[in-house]
Amino acid sequence: MRARTALACLTAAGALLTGCSSSGPEHSEASTGASAGAGKPLPWDRPADQQAQVTKARLVLTSQETLTVHYHAHLDVFVDGATVAVPAGLGINVGPDGQAPPHGAPGIAPLHTHDESGVLHIEAPKDAKFTLGQVFTEWGVALDSDHVGAYPVNEVVVDGKPYDGDPARVVLSAHEEIAVVAGTGTVDPPSSYAFPAGE
Repeated sequence: MRARTALACLTAAGALLTGCSSSGPEHSEASTGASAGAGKPLPWDRPADQQAQVTKARLVLTSQETLTVHYHAHLDVFVDGATVAVPAGLGINVGPDGQAPPHGAPGIAPLHTHDESGVLHIEAPKDAKFTLGQVFTEWGVALDSDHVGAYPVNEVVVDGKPYDGDPARVVLSAHEEIAVVAGTGTVDPPSSYAFPAGE
């Protein structure tokens, strides 16, 4: 319940978060989502303690707005034939009052989401590898070759092509479309995403 309240406050503060934001020191090696929320069934709400999730993802919250490296990727998730929204505010810390920090304030990781569109924002002071596993770690949902949360992975598609390795190790790149399909039912995963102008 507390996570939903924090998410509601985050959504209300969305006007503060509509732009791109700051980044900080990167992780030393690629993280996977394997340790986060193993076997977790839907719903997959945004964990309230994003500071802890960001740390697990080997990322750092920062107060410096750094756009030296700045690009966006897109994530679609389908479970049992239905779309699962990627939560707003992944990688963005919410303060003790439940309010999102203002744009550029301490509390924004170099990999984050602003809304539920599935757009992943990457903003960093230098080039580094950011992975799909880090997104799922911020989300608190396990991801590996066999499962996403409690559901068996059927397929992972990157830019319209099947991905056969561990999906947590997919390296994010500019305007990449990633689709994770799990559970039962059939889905025709998208091969691209129409990014808004400027993204």
